[in-house]
Amino acid sequence: MVWARFALKRRMMLCFLLLTLQWMMETVALQSSTQAAITLNEDGKRPYIYHCRSPNMQIFTCWWRPIANQDNVTYTLMYTMGESAAQECLDYVSGGINSCFFDAKHTQIWEMYCMNVTAHTSMGPITSKKHCLDVVDIMETDPPFNLTYIMLNESIAEVGSSILVSWLHPIESVVREGWITPVYKLRYRNLAQTDIWRVTERLREPHAEFLVLPVGTYEFNVRCRSTNSKNWSAWSESMIVTINGRPLSNQMLALILVTSIAIMALLIISLWHIFHKARGGNTGLGKTKKGKRHNNNNLLETATSIDGVVNSAFANLRA
Repeated sequence: MVWARFALKRRMMLCFLLLTLQWMMETVALQSSTQAAITLNEDGKRPYIYHCRSPNMQIFTCWWRPIANQDNVTYTLMYTMGESAAQECLDYVSGGINSCFFDAKHTQIWEMYCMNVTAHTSMGPITSKKHCLDVVDIMETDPPFNLTYIMLNESIAEVGSSILVSWLHPIESVVREGWITPVYKLRYRNLAQTDIWRVTERLREPHAEFLVLPVGTYEFNVRCRSTNSKNWSAWSESMIVTINGRPLSNQMLALILVTSIAIMALLIISLWHIFHKARGGNTGLGKTKKGKRHNNNNLLETATSIDGVVNSAFANLRA
């Protein structure tokens, strides 16, 4: 029984190593293809595929650079998927000029696509180097959209406000189905300091809270990517948020002043009472009790008077 388990573990490890080796070989082939395309860009003697992108792993588009200084040239893109026979691109229009669009019927994940572009010139056909890819590796979502914000509190004087920024994901249906798990990166800046961006990374939810932003005007952008892709989307359209400081009213200033005076008065009276009690500690017991009652009565009258002033100030503020 033990030997059977050991043999099973060995077979599982061997399968894992073989899959890892295959993935590494395909990655090296893809990098070599990309490097070849970069080299060809320098001379412009043949077309080359420079970018492929899938917004949701259900469709994708590839674009190529045409050859330089040539007129009356047409292009065809041929591709293979896995071990299938070569096929020509069916849609040269949807992705724009010099592109090939693959719809959902012709898009498969975990399959290796290899393709090249042929320029048909008056001197004969000129074919690009082979470009290979897996749709998973070219996943690049559209940017988030519909940025909005909610003011969580009002700004008093120059203290600032807290806001909640939220946005929508462009492929919400795919996210709900679990095919894609998005992460977000948010940046913002005070327009009074346009060269300083503050960035919040690795956001898992489509919202972020900012506590006590100082008074000013701010610009916000968001971008996203899938957790299984290293390709970030473009930044979203900007959202402008202005936080205004509400000046203190005369009544509020009066209340603060009266409250401060009342607190200071209570503090002085308390200290005076303690000091007086310490000085009177050597007098007779009856005199001490009489003085204590007298001091307590004075303290109560003073506190009642201060309380009346504070209540009057609050009443004026509410009026």
